[in-house]
Amino acid sequence: MKEVTLSAPRIINGAVRYPVEGPIPVTDEEYDRLVEAGAAEDDEVDEADDGDNGLEQLRVDELKALAAEEGIDLGDATKKADIIETIRAGRADAA
Repeated sequence: MKEVTLSAPRIINGAVRYPVEGPIPVTDEEYDRLVEAGAAEDDEVDEADDGDNGLEQLRVDELKALAAEEGIDLGDATKKADIIETIRAGRADAA
């Protein structure tokens, strides 16, 4: 089983599922179909990324809240990868 976050309402296993539900468990086949169709974001966890407390696992809003909590100025960073990079740099500067 894998998890996806939908970009729009979709029918999964005969039920309408919505993006506000957050990550939804789906079969591997359904996962591949949804990601390939662009109907869902890839929520696979990068297992190699556990050195910084799972930043890759967090959503953008969670990353922004974490940065604010840690006093890290995100500047113009709006994309997830840029926010993560800024948080890592802020943590490195603080160390």
